[in-house]
Amino acid sequence: MPAISASDKVLITGANGFIGHWLIRLLLEGGYSVRAAVRSTDKGEQLLKTVSAKIPERSKDVEYVVIPDFTAENAYDDAVRGVAGIVHIASPSSVLVPDPQKVIRPAVDATVGLVKSAIAHGDALKRIVVTSSIKAVIGPEYGRTYTEEDWAEHSVKEVEEKGAEADITDIYSASKVLAEQAAWKLREENKERISWDVSAICPGWTFGPPMDDPASPAALTSTAKMFYEVFTGNPMWSLLFKIGHNFVDVRDVALGMLKALEIEEAGGERFIMTSQWLTWQDYFNTARDLDYFPKLDKGDPHRSDGVPPARICSNEKAKRVLGITFKQMPETLKDILDDYRARGWLAEYE
Repeated sequence: MPAISASDKVLITGANGFIGHWLIRLLLEGGYSVRAAVRSTDKGEQLLKTVSAKIPERSKDVEYVVIPDFTAENAYDDAVRGVAGIVHIASPSSVLVPDPQKVIRPAVDATVGLVKSAIAHGDALKRIVVTSSIKAVIGPEYGRTYTEEDWAEHSVKEVEEKGAEADITDIYSASKVLAEQAAWKLREENKERISWDVSAICPGWTFGPPMDDPASPAALTSTAKMFYEVFTGNPMWSLLFKIGHNFVDVRDVALGMLKALEIEEAGGERFIMTSQWLTWQDYFNTARDLDYFPKLDKGDPHRSDGVPPARICSNEKAKRVLGITFKQMPETLKDILDDYRARGWLAEYE
């Protein structure tokens, strides 16, 4: 399938989020125009202010559409008209609910609704990039390497069998598996009547500095907020020190999305976006080496001893096809701490 090219318009769902901001920046810098799908006029206006402040010379190339409910039938019908590319980032706002279907159904319905709108009204469309997750990839086995051929089907089965008693990580994984698979299925069923294809991006735990200017740490979103809270000792995240994770820089995720739109060979493919397997104590040990904030609790260097063996996700395909050179954690951590320092968020720890 033909890939998109500079000057094309790209629709982004979840555009005002952590990843969405960075993707907008890359698209504008690459010569594209952006149609941002947001949930309210306030969010749309704030997004325009951010773009005007950060990339003033391209601010005229961003527009927004308000879609209060991404799961509503035909919600995207107008939004998909005239765009050459779509990047679907929007996801359920919370996984901490007792009914797994309140996580799974919104994820699936939003994806299905978007793809159906694209089938019916995406006459200019060339490619949809669906944001999935490595949680749609990783199985229960530790000490092995996972690839794009793997699916977290065990999580779907766990939710089917246990319902509300299923672990929240399995509920989240099932939502990602079923939403991504729904996109692939719809495209396959309609391939004779459409001229566009699908790619999927499966990011790991995504960290990095925010592209926008949140008023305070409380205004951070997604994993950016979690990262700040972990680093400043919020006890609600203490259990994270007992598990490892596949880390990736938010800027690499955004770049992977852009490349998945642009590169012809990316059509019909999944891409794992991860850099390295880490424990949370690895970040604190690196922060200790940087010695930026002497009063910041660096924890016990052995706090993550006993973490289960790695469940590594291979990034070889993303490196080979998309040409991504993944940032390593020390570079990302330094950029995050530099950002916190510039905003005065950790002054009490200096």
